Amino acid sequence: MARTTRLTTSVIQTMLLVMLLFSLQGGISLITALYSIGDGQAINDSGSLRMRSYQLLFLANAEGRTLENKLEEFETILYSPSLSRSEAWYMPKDSGDHYRKVKERWEVMKAYAQEGNSRRYVREVKRFVDDIDAFVDSLEKFSAKKLNMLILSQILGLVLMVTLTLYALWHVRRQFVLPMQMLERGADAIAARDFSFQPPASKYQELRTLGHTLSGAAGELDQLYRQLESKVVSQDLALRRAHDRLTFLYDTARTLHGGSVDNASLTAVMGELQRHLAADGVCLQLLGTQPVCLGSQRGEPARAPLNQGGEALGEVRLYPAAQADLSLLNNFALLVGQAVQQQRDAQLQERLGLMEERAVIARELHDSLGQLLAYMKIQLTLLDRATLAGQPEAIQTAQADLKSSVDSAYRQLRELLATFRLKVEAPDLPSALGAILTELQERASATLTLDYHLPPLTLSAAQQVHLLQLMREAVVNAIKHAQANEIRVCCHCEGTRLVMTVEDDGIGMTQPTQPDNHFGLNIMQERARQMGGQLCIDDSPLGGVRVRVALDEQSEETHG
Repeated sequence: MARTTRLTTSVIQTMLLVMLLFSLQGGISLITALYSIGDGQAINDSGSLRMRSYQLLFLANAEGRTLENKLEEFETILYSPSLSRSEAWYMPKDSGDHYRKVKERWEVMKAYAQEGNSRRYVREVKRFVDDIDAFVDSLEKFSAKKLNMLILSQILGLVLMVTLTLYALWHVRRQFVLPMQMLERGADAIAARDFSFQPPASKYQELRTLGHTLSGAAGELDQLYRQLESKVVSQDLALRRAHDRLTFLYDTARTLHGGSVDNASLTAVMGELQRHLAADGVCLQLLGTQPVCLGSQRGEPARAPLNQGGEALGEVRLYPAAQADLSLLNNFALLVGQAVQQQRDAQLQERLGLMEERAVIARELHDSLGQLLAYMKIQLTLLDRATLAGQPEAIQTAQADLKSSVDSAYRQLRELLATFRLKVEAPDLPSALGAILTELQERASATLTLDYHLPPLTLSAAQQVHLLQLMREAVVNAIKHAQANEIRVCCHCEGTRLVMTVEDDGIGMTQPTQPDNHFGLNIMQERARQMGGQLCIDDSPLGGVRVRVALDEQSEETHG
């Protein structure tokens, strides 16, 4: 396993190394500078010793006081700190040797000067000056050596700093910048859903941890995306299946409810079921009928009962059972059962409506033409008797009554036919009432008006038909018998009750409270009962007769 280093540790070590180099270079420069202090003074002092040596040559025979002063000045310079340090441990050995030699030679030269022995002083002064020159030369060489050392240390420090800087740049690029760029590209690739990320190699623990963490996150995201894609694919497949199933069930419902449920429509939907499930065969068995089958019927089938309202209607069988989608098959059976039951209910309702209408026709014929025919039979009996008795006046009276009865029967027959042939072609109730009034206005001298204020969708279709027939009958009666100038049809609400009236300003009725003697009024009473309402005939505010029908709004649901 590769050895790892913490990035912070490496940075600290590098900074310490740089500081160490700076400190070392500064220390060398500082030490060199410290030991170079006084070099110029020492060289100047040693140089002045040469001049003073020759000066003492001229003062060797001088007065003693002047000579002593010059000797003291010479020794002051010779033993000054700037020259005395030539014997220090850090000074070159030859500088110390030359300095000691100059001091020894000075003691001899001093003695010559004090004795006034100028000859000896002259002979020895040149060697003394040579010794001083050698001492000065050693000081200059040592100073130059220190200066060269300072320059060398500065050059070496500069080279080391440049080298360290270049190495640091190379090291940072190789061990930090390039791995960070690879991490950045990896992060961008992960953001673009490319999870094939490999962590870069690095000796730093932080970058390795970051790389392995990012690689682990990429792997987890890759796995998560694969799982999500798998779920999306499975959900998409499930949704497609559900969509196909719902589309099939919708088409089946539209086929079954779009027209009559007969053998052709049942065969069509069964064929669609067989194709949708790729089944070998299907059968539809309705109770009391022969089964309708498609395809082959081999093997054990899957069965779905046809039930509606707890009543068994039959079953659907699909071959083989392995091809069956039980949920779809049960829903298909439910739709077929509903369609079959609705067809039966519609047929039953149609038969009941036909029987009810026949009963109404029979009652109306009995109450109108039946009474007239009975009256005419009585008149024929009277005519026969008058003919046998030879009574001309009675014969004429009977003939006149018969003619009047035939005319009345013919007129009532036409009115009944007009009532039975009533057509509702208008899209809503107020339009239908307006169409009826427009038709009757052509035969009436009175003005027919409509005042309609009922809320929409208040009455069922059956109630609307009964109301139209009742209103038409009331308006026809007013046109025939009221001798009115205005006939008004009003429809409005009184609280929770719906009130429909036909009012006129005619002569009124002689017996408005006894409608049993008028077959038209009996028919109107019967229609009002079928609507679930109450019929009332009273005086109109206009001065004539008012036919009033009132019913509750909820009667729409109980009388269809």
